[in-house]
Formats: sequence, structure tokens, C-alpha cells
Amino acid sequence: MIGAAILFMVTAYPAFALLEANASLAVLIAMVCWISLLKSFFSGALPSLMARIFPVRTRVSGMSLSYNVSVPIFGGFAPFFAQSLIGITGSKLAPSYYMIATATLSLVALLMLRRRCRL
Repeated sequence: MIGAAILFMVTAYPAFALLEANASLAVLIAMVCWISLLKSFFSGALPSLMARIFPVRTRVSGMSLSYNVSVPIFGGFAPFFAQSLIGITGSKLAPSYYMIATATLSLVALLMLRRRCRL
């Protein structure tokens, strides 16, 4: 998951820049496939990580609350944040800034968990 977060941070801006420079269906499909691949690396390990960080007694509540609060906030509002960033900056590359910011938050959280839980 740490590697996926780092790759998100490093490749988000170049992927959007490539799409802006070569706006074609092939480039769009390649970008979506790349982002989906990174997301699958991250999301594939997420359930086991969440199960590990919560004690058995509160595991279901902890997993459901943390996941079902964060996904609507960061994922549900993503189009709003992306459009707002485009409006503020005037750049079509601005959604990559949101992806970089969320990947950075994820990386910080993962590194803190790694120290705390000795993962």
C-alpha cells in the first residue's frame, strides 16, 4: 500500500499532463488503466490492514465507521473538489493535485500505522 501511495503521488500529475497534451481515447484508456491498477494494489490490501488495526471486539464497528465515513468524504466529493480546483487554478491538471494530496494523506497514515502496529 505504501508503494501504491507513492506511485499515486509520483504519477498523478504526469498522467494528467499526458492526457492534456494528447487528448485521445487511447491515452484516456491508458490513464484509466494505470490509475485503476494502482487503486487495485491499494484497495486489495486495505481490508486485511483494517482488520489488523482494530481489535476483535470492535473490528466490525471500527472498519465500517472508518470506511463508510472516509469514502463519501474523499471519494464522493472528489468531482466537486476537482471542478473547484480547475475553477480556482484555471488548469485542467488541477485534479491531479487532489490525487496527490489524498495519496500524501494515505502515505502519512500508513507510515504512522506501520510504526504503531509494527506492520
